[in-house]
Amino acid sequence: MENILFDRFVEYGRKVVAEKDELIYRPRDLQRKNCAYYLETGIVALATITKEGEEKVYLYFNSGRLIGFTQLLMEVNKREGISWNRKIGHAEIFIIARSKCVLYQLRDRDFKRLMESDAVFNRQVLHVVTENYVELLDHFQQALEESAGTRLCRLLLECYKERNGVKVVPKSMTFLEMSRYLGTHPVTVSRIVAALKKKGCISKENGYVVIKDEERLMELIMSGEEIKQ
Repeated sequence: MENILFDRFVEYGRKVVAEKDELIYRPRDLQRKNCAYYLETGIVALATITKEGEEKVYLYFNSGRLIGFTQLLMEVNKREGISWNRKIGHAEIFIIARSKCVLYQLRDRDFKRLMESDAVFNRQVLHVVTENYVELLDHFQQALEESAGTRLCRLLLECYKERNGVKVVPKSMTFLEMSRYLGTHPVTVSRIVAALKKKGCISKENGYVVIKDEERLMELIMSGEEIKQ
């Protein structure tokens, strides 16, 4: 399928670069709030801050994803008379770069115009909304039903990149970062990683976590086996 989203963002938007840990979207920041972004390269996190002041990550988005557009889409719906009833308060969700990112920024007026006039663009945005919704449901279901070890195995398989035939986990995916996503302590992540190394599933090479046995990691996920050091 032709990537109309990327083509339109390149045509009507502007290229921006976000450094690691740079805030890309925050609802109270009007300059960032009134834009949608196409992530060409890099990794970003969809996160929030808990009442205790800790960062909690809900999803990671890799290259080729549309981000920061939800508020614009809600405004289009309100203009059409579609709105949520009795929605008391909203969590402040923000998007932050977890690596150096290259994005294309589209202003709200152009996004809304394309939603109204370009049927293919509209359809692909709807596809992205559905994909994000399903991913969030999966994340919450796994958090409720699976152990931290099982979810860590899943995270490793979902985030690795192939470099010269080697499957490596990005350095931005630190133990602290993993713990934010899993809702556990970094020490717990360290222990699970050590156990996976003993099982021969992963190794540490040149500062990278390397996937050595993808099939075994899948078996651990499917079996729900408790992973202990």
